[in-house]
Amino acid sequence: MGIECVILPILPIIVEFFMRYVMKKGLFITLEGIDGSGKTTQLELLKKRIQQDNHAVLTTVEPTAGPIGSLLRLCLSGRVKMNESAMAALFAADRLDHITNDINGIREKVMKGTTVVCDRYLLSSYAYQSIRSPLDWVIDINREANELMPVDCTFFIDVSPETAIKRIAKTRANRDIFETQERLSAVRDKYLSIIDDLKDESNIVIINGDLSVEEISEEIWTHVSALYEAHA
Repeated sequence: MGIECVILPILPIIVEFFMRYVMKKGLFITLEGIDGSGKTTQLELLKKRIQQDNHAVLTTVEPTAGPIGSLLRLCLSGRVKMNESAMAALFAADRLDHITNDINGIREKVMKGTTVVCDRYLLSSYAYQSIRSPLDWVIDINREANELMPVDCTFFIDVSPETAIKRIAKTRANRDIFETQERLSAVRDKYLSIIDDLKDESNIVIINGDLSVEEISEEIWTHVSALYEAHA
């Protein structure tokens, strides 16, 4: 029996061990907030700061541009009508594909040392989808994603629904189905309640979204740089 006959069956285990315990993992950071909170702006600013600090970084967003995420975007635009519980299940499926797909799955990126910064992740599903579906169920359908890809730090940029709606009106020609003041108010309340419930088990930082863009960016970087120091 050649050595390849011994090695080949256990090669995936060896690779997984090397990626998990030998190679230095990257960080997984998520940005959360109601629509209009300024997440997208901060995503790009954080990417630049991480690059300036000489770390490999990838920015990404949910829903993704993949097949499931593209369908979700049509639902959010109102062009495709769908029950919100069905949408919640699609969000969970899109997230698993985002984590594990062979082309650009983010889990492999992090395991190989790249920091991934994601605009929306688990907390978005918990806050947005639990308006119409039981929170326990939403958490349950996202359990595998949470186990496969736990977050190192989540930043929740907190703004009032009134402020968010004004920003959306200035920057977007069309709104998605959740971008009403009533819905955003309910979502913000869910966010804050869920964050309070998770405060002892998750690293979640609440950022005052009424600060200037520069002040928010600096506060986020203060926490991220500390993560890098602890991660070294």
